[in-house]
Amino acid sequence: MRIRLSILLVVLVVLPLALTGWLGWLFWQRGLSNWQSERQAMALQRLETRQAELDSLIASIASAMDASLSKAGNDPALLQAASSHPLIRGAFLRRPDGELALPDPKTPALHSDQDRAFLSRTALIWQRRHALGVQQVEELEPPQIELRGWHVWYHEDGPHWLRWHRLPDGSQAGFEIERIAFLARLVGQLRLDEADGCVRLRSASGETLFQSSGEAGEVLASLPCAEPMSHWHWEFMPATGFVPPPGVWRYVIGFAAVAAVVAVAGFGMFFAYRRDVREAAQRVSFVNQVSHELKTPLTNIRLYVDLARDAPPTESGGLLSVVEEETSRLSRMIHNVLTFARQEKKTLELHPMPADLAESVKRVVELWRPVLEKSGLKVLLEAEKPVKAVFDADAVEQILGNLLSNVEKYAAGGKVVITVKADGRVEVCDDGPGIAAKDAERVFEAFYRSRNDLTEGVSGTGLGLSIARALAEAQNGSLRLVESQRGACFQLQLPLVTS
Repeated sequence: MRIRLSILLVVLVVLPLALTGWLGWLFWQRGLSNWQSERQAMALQRLETRQAELDSLIASIASAMDASLSKAGNDPALLQAASSHPLIRGAFLRRPDGELALPDPKTPALHSDQDRAFLSRTALIWQRRHALGVQQVEELEPPQIELRGWHVWYHEDGPHWLRWHRLPDGSQAGFEIERIAFLARLVGQLRLDEADGCVRLRSASGETLFQSSGEAGEVLASLPCAEPMSHWHWEFMPATGFVPPPGVWRYVIGFAAVAAVVAVAGFGMFFAYRRDVREAAQRVSFVNQVSHELKTPLTNIRLYVDLARDAPPTESGGLLSVVEEETSRLSRMIHNVLTFARQEKKTLELHPMPADLAESVKRVVELWRPVLEKSGLKVLLEAEKPVKAVFDADAVEQILGNLLSNVEKYAAGGKVVITVKADGRVEVCDDGPGIAAKDAERVFEAFYRSRNDLTEGVSGTGLGLSIARALAEAQNGSLRLVESQRGACFQLQLPLVTS
């Protein structure tokens, strides 16, 4: 039985709680994942905003240079003059055949230091036939088309940029961007402030080109720049409190509540099942006890009837008195069993009527006096005046019979005092071993029997007090165990007659 109950406890409580905890952990992980995704999305949104600022700056520079290139055309003098702009480091003109016209490598004597440095930095560009989009232009029809774009190459200190323009005659003109001036303008035009974090622009070598103000933590998101700055990338470092994480207490409290409900439900089902099993075992025991209890008086009745039949008339009276006692005991037992069955089926019906409670109690006590005195009990009845109450006489007789039967079993050789009070109370007090305080309520449970050392060897079904309380409550009364200095004292309260 214990193994079955342990398995049931695991199935009803442990497994549901474990499942609830696992689901709680999954929900928490999902919440963290959603939080991380939201942080990443917001961080990328910040970087895309910064990239839009950079695109706007590059577009404005490209637009200004395209205008200058369109105005200068293939005139070396105009191109040379336009290269004096702070953002321009040098100008070039390339003929349709691919040879440089500005600066002309064939006239080194006419070159300035700036021209020589430009030719040195861009030497690899002019060695390739298809540089600056020439191949793509030759493949297009018609060939008379204007194209423009950026060309990026690396030389010594990092990336360099050419803004080129292809003219309808096939020649190419362009400017080299002044790197330092471009970075200065970049820093000057980008916003310096950033809410809830810090934005940084870094080169491929790890050099920080721009960084906004704000608290900087670990890098949360990175975004590569668009052409012609594809070798750069943006980084976002969130500040404390950027997209607050999901509140752990919300999950803890929520799933603790779910776990509590699951635990309460599981324990409730477990204890209900255990109670049903216990009650079923008690009912089986009750059937066995009743069978045994019924068998004993029937055996005695049969035995003493046989003895009385063969005994002389002078002795048959004593033998028949034993038969009468056993018959009364058998009748009480059957009455209790029938009352318990009606109570279980919710068919217990009483008929309370106004009557003299003192007179009814006296009649019951007188019926029980010979039995109690035979057990060595001194019986005292205190009921001096009539007490008008509303009760069922048969039910009161059964209640008092059950109480006095217990006195006979557990307090033999002592004293029992039955008191009828004017307020409708009937007390049955003895000076026996008494009942422990912890059992004060449990003794009214069906089949419960207190203290093995007292009940050992004492016959009974454990229904007497349960039935007595049920009968009292069915009359709008009550039955309870009250404190006493010695022994046990039961108090029956019945309603008085109202005028």
